[in-house]
Amino acid sequence: MTMMTSYDLQSFTPMTPLAQQELAKWQTDRKRWKETLPVMELLSQFLELTPVADKNNTFFASTDGRKLYFCPTFSASLDDEERIFLQAHLIWHCVAGHLSAPLVASPHRWHLACDHEVNSLLLTLGVSLPSRALLFPAYFGRCAIQVYQWLEDHPCINDVTSLDVHPAALWSYSPSRIPDLELVELWRRRAHLTAQRTSDIPTKVAEFCAGR
Repeated sequence: MTMMTSYDLQSFTPMTPLAQQELAKWQTDRKRWKETLPVMELLSQFLELTPVADKNNTFFASTDGRKLYFCPTFSASLDDEERIFLQAHLIWHCVAGHLSAPLVASPHRWHLACDHEVNSLLLTLGVSLPSRALLFPAYFGRCAIQVYQWLEDHPCINDVTSLDVHPAALWSYSPSRIPDLELVELWRRRAHLTAQRTSDIPTKVAEFCAGR
């Protein structure tokens, strides 16, 4: 995926036939979760599905904790498994506390570490990971900061890519340029409530949510 150099999130895509078609797919994926993975259906309701303008021919999907943004052209390029995974992935970036980021030397490496952390949780939840999903098997289940430190010695780290744009990257283009700390805290409380759904989620995922 090509990284965007700017995010004009105010310029929403008009509801073209393609935008309507792709939006319907993401909505249908949420309905399926009601039967297959209720915790995902519940968490998905906190993010408004929002098609965005595809400027500079750049594929794009991300979230700011309130909306889940996706480029219709990008969405149309995904198969069902990739699209369902990507929505789950972005939701769990919020649950995992990735709406903001620490001051790190390499934002790219931090994004990859966060992706690994989220994808480990999704795999534990039983969400299928497509071939393009990022996962470092040797560090399965490790937290983002541990993976970030381990990746420092990766010989080709700049060649490793992600399907999404890290949520924290969006703040650089927001009017205030400051993360919404109240929203970050709100997702922390949602994570704690998710931890109580012990009949819906594995123990390891519940423990992660409780520790947020």
